[in-house]
Amino acid sequence: AVVSTQSTGLERELERYGESVLAVISTTSCFAPRSPDRVVKVAELCKKYARPHVINNAYGIQIPKYMAQINSASLQGRVDMYVQSLDKNFMVPVGGSIVAGFTSDIIKGVSQVYPGRGSSTPTLDLFITLLSMGRTGLIRLLDTRTE
Repeated sequence: AVVSTQSTGLERELERYGESVLAVISTTSCFAPRSPDRVVKVAELCKKYARPHVINNAYGIQIPKYMAQINSASLQGRVDMYVQSLDKNFMVPVGGSIVAGFTSDIIKGVSQVYPGRGSSTPTLDLFITLLSMGRTGLIRLLDTRTE
């Protein structure tokens, strides 16, 4: 059996709990037997019920399909931010992430809540890795992962 997004159940719970729902978290990639969430449908429901939507896009930078789904979700519904893992996308040690969104206010808010609490090591690891790869190397890596 495959576990997948239950949009009718999600809508029922959003109606039931309303503003007490802090946020809805969906994911673009996961391991069997669970299938990725239908992030566009979740985003539409979050827009309809005015609830924040955070997408776990751990592996997503390397998968154009997932990035396109996030973009579609932001255009058709509500996506407040999405989070990507540095180690899963850029071959750096575990411990860092990229928090992205479609408005600078959201990202600024996250940075104000979390200043100085994390190590700068993941940023330095990413910087060194990207410098080492160069643009051509990064594009080649992304291309081989999509094949």
